[in-house]
Amino acid sequence: MGGMVRNFRAKIRSVTIAAMILIVASANARAQNLPPPGAYQPIPNFTGVGAGLQFREAINQRFSGTQPIAPSIVTPTYANLPTEQDGMLFYCKDCRSATPCVSGGAGAWALGTRGQWACAGAALEAALNANSNKISNLASATVSGDAIAFGQTGAQLNTLSGAKLDGSDAIANVSLNGVKNVRAFGATGSLTTASATTAGGNATVTVNAIGDFKIGNWVKIDHAGAASDANTPTGVTVVPNSYSMNPNPTSSITTTLTNGGGCQVDSAATNPAHNSACNVSYTYQIVGVSQGGGWSAPTGAVSTSAGPATLSTNNNLVVSWTGAVNDIAYLIYSCSGASCTPSLHAVVPHAQAPGSTAESYRDFGHAFGNDEDFGTAMPAAATAQDLFAQITGVSGVSVTLSIAPAQTGSFTMRHDDSVPINAAISSICSHTAAGGTVGGIVEFPATSAYPLGQSLNLYGCWGVTLALTGAQNGDGGHPVELEWHGATGGIVINMNKAADSRIAGLSVSGINGNTAGVIIDIDNYATGGGGDGLATQHDTFERLELGRAGIGIRVANRSSGNVQDLSFRDVQVSNPSNGQGGMWGYFFGGSGQTYNEEIRGGLIEGRDVAIMSAFVGQLEIYGTDFEQNKIEAWTTDRFGGGADGNMMFSGVTSEGAQYFIFDPNNTGSNFIIDASRIADAPGPNGFLMQLNRPTAIKSSWLCGGGTTICGISNGNAPSPQPIFSMQNSYGDASPFRNGDGSNAPDTMTFTEFGDALASGVVRVGYLNHAPSIEACSNAGTVAVNTTIAFSTNSCQKISTATTGLTYTLSTTGLVADQVVTIESYITGAIAAGPAFATTSGAIKWTGGAAPTSSIASGAVDVVRLKWDGANWLEISRSLGDH
Repeated sequence: MGGMVRNFRAKIRSVTIAAMILIVASANARAQNLPPPGAYQPIPNFTGVGAGLQFREAINQRFSGTQPIAPSIVTPTYANLPTEQDGMLFYCKDCRSATPCVSGGAGAWALGTRGQWACAGAALEAALNANSNKISNLASATVSGDAIAFGQTGAQLNTLSGAKLDGSDAIANVSLNGVKNVRAFGATGSLTTASATTAGGNATVTVNAIGDFKIGNWVKIDHAGAASDANTPTGVTVVPNSYSMNPNPTSSITTTLTNGGGCQVDSAATNPAHNSACNVSYTYQIVGVSQGGGWSAPTGAVSTSAGPATLSTNNNLVVSWTGAVNDIAYLIYSCSGASCTPSLHAVVPHAQAPGSTAESYRDFGHAFGNDEDFGTAMPAAATAQDLFAQITGVSGVSVTLSIAPAQTGSFTMRHDDSVPINAAISSICSHTAAGGTVGGIVEFPATSAYPLGQSLNLYGCWGVTLALTGAQNGDGGHPVELEWHGATGGIVINMNKAADSRIAGLSVSGINGNTAGVIIDIDNYATGGGGDGLATQHDTFERLELGRAGIGIRVANRSSGNVQDLSFRDVQVSNPSNGQGGMWGYFFGGSGQTYNEEIRGGLIEGRDVAIMSAFVGQLEIYGTDFEQNKIEAWTTDRFGGGADGNMMFSGVTSEGAQYFIFDPNNTGSNFIIDASRIADAPGPNGFLMQLNRPTAIKSSWLCGGGTTICGISNGNAPSPQPIFSMQNSYGDASPFRNGDGSNAPDTMTFTEFGDALASGVVRVGYLNHAPSIEACSNAGTVAVNTTIAFSTNSCQKISTATTGLTYTLSTTGLVADQVVTIESYITGAIAAGPAFATTSGAIKWTGGAAPTSSIASGAVDVVRLKWDGANWLEISRSLGDH
């Protein structure tokens, strides 16, 4: 019995010891897994009366949050998540951060909410406040609404500023604060092309490489559209034109063979315009181009066999034809010599309104123009229009278009940014021509070239600006290029009825792409719709680079109303690196009239004519550089209407032109040349200026270094519209020419300024109605009775060695109270000196007797008279001076 008790006690001790070991081990294990001190408040070991209550309160405090706890949440896998109960929380070991929860992740909290397990934050139901914290790592936008301000109305960002100040933290491709970014409207700025194989009527085409083309892009597929709607020109003629008396030319370079002109030869072999023969054949063919890019079949070949060996302003060929209704431009193909093959020679826009119109091109020998599909080769037949469409689907190299091509074959597909750019313009322009309803800025981010398949349309826009993004000082290299891929001969920017608008900091170089007919067309013609009340005025153009084109800037080509108050500042109408330039730099006034236009600075280079002026009220040119143009300014029609306009050149430079001004008219108005340098090298004994209007030349350097005959002509002498000259330097000691082919100095060589009165009579000796030095014109030596005219100079010199002549004083062109001076020179001893008579009225001599003229060789008699409107009144006489 005692042994049994001892054995039992021994077992109790061993069990107790084992239990104590387990308790200690367990306590050690728990101690190792406890949270760090301070992370929770442990429950004390309550004793005594109320210990149970204290224990329950301690538990409640920890569940209620009064005391911190460190619980461990159950961590099932996604497959073991229980049935969802709202408010239940687990940590799912293999869930992804998504709502609802999905497997395959590295773990996420799973919260039972609204009937599903949510492993990510729910959608916002109230405004989000980041409390001045940043949001980073946003994904790129893919559809509307999944990124900040992604094409959503009213989603603009305001008052953004970068911190790096180097542009690296700028936000691209978004529109801010009413400034429209063309990239935000879908412009690609990409010149990528692809070869597209088409089947007529099938909207899916196959490309050789997809490149950067994607769904939503607008594209142009060259000549894959409908059949051509262009018309072949008719009535083509080729006529040689020249001076009527080479090498001493008259004032006309537009005289045909039947009128004494045609082709002329000269002996000035060292001059670049020298022409040695008039038996060279020239052949021309013309292709019409429509708005949609369709080409007509070429005309038949038309030739002349009497062309010059050297084409120039001296000897040129005028090609004329009749235009057609659908044609917007004409491609002139030509060649010289027998059995030659014509190639592209010039790109000429259709003149005035579309329709059957007399068209012409004057060939000075300057070739320019290119088509990116055909180069300079002439197609044998009509060519289809271009196709304009949007990409609606892409699968590998298969591209689905919004419009099916009409042609079958292989064609070039290009981006067409004109559609999104026009959308940006339309977002701030109502196109109603009633003054506009919005206005704003359309910006082009740099550095990019934006391909244009169609014209940019600013019709009826008010207060709209097209500009390079951001501020720019000076020329800036023009980092934004608008590359024309539209119809060869088309218009790049159309500004009909645009007011208070601006284009700045852009380039249309014309180096690549198709050659435009007109780069910027500014007009004021009605479209036939309502609201055509907006006048084209106050438009500004600055820091532009305009290269190869038929016409750089065309103003008022067809308008019936005024286009006025335009300003062109630092506009480079240049001769680009391809060296081709174009036909005209600026054209002012066609059917309508322009007023108060201003060109400041800039350049006009490599043109047949720098400025072609037709109907202009006032045109002022300040500090512009004219370089390597054939003619700087040609006035073709009325200038200033009846007599209310001027063309003024101030501080300009001209280099290398045959003419500074060519003016075949004599209708009112004036030319003013001030503080300018005109160092041209005219053709064989040619004219620096051919002038038929009153012209003031002041404080200028003219006629180069005097190595050529300067030849400032006042037209076909005698002219009632003289030149007024003051304080100038001339390379030619006797610069003025009559323009009659003699090449002798003009009898009217003025060294003073004058005022032209309303009647057209000129009063010499006044500059702004202040006295000036008077100088005489020399009528030369005479041997017969002679009439002395004072309509162009009140002082006349005349010489004779002949006995008994009569000098008749003409009253033609005189004004009441005009004072005249006659200087009579005796160059050889004679028996009786000249007597004086008059064509009108009587001569009232002092003392009632006429003076007895000198007879001794070397004598000079000076007589001063005043015409009072009815008779001559002697003022003074000085006889027999030597």
